[in-house]
Amino acid sequence: MDIVLNYIFIGFTCTFLLDFASDKYADHDAFENVPDWNWGARIMFILFWPLGTALFIYTFVKEYFK
Repeated sequence: MDIVLNYIFIGFTCTFLLDFASDKYADHDAFENVPDWNWGARIMFILFWPLGTALFIYTFVKEYFK
C-alpha cells in the first residue's frame, strides 16, 4: 500500500509543479500553444506521471535548444 501512496504523492507533486509553472509563466512564449488544465487532465497526469514528465522534459529540451 505504501508504494501506491508514494506513486500518487509523486503524481500530485509533479502535477502541482507543472500547474504552478503554467500559471506563473503563462505569458512566456513556451506556453503559447498550451491549452488550459482541466480536472480530467490533472487526474490523468497524476495516474500517468512518468509518461507525462518524460514528455514534458522532452518537449522542454527540444524547445530550449531550438
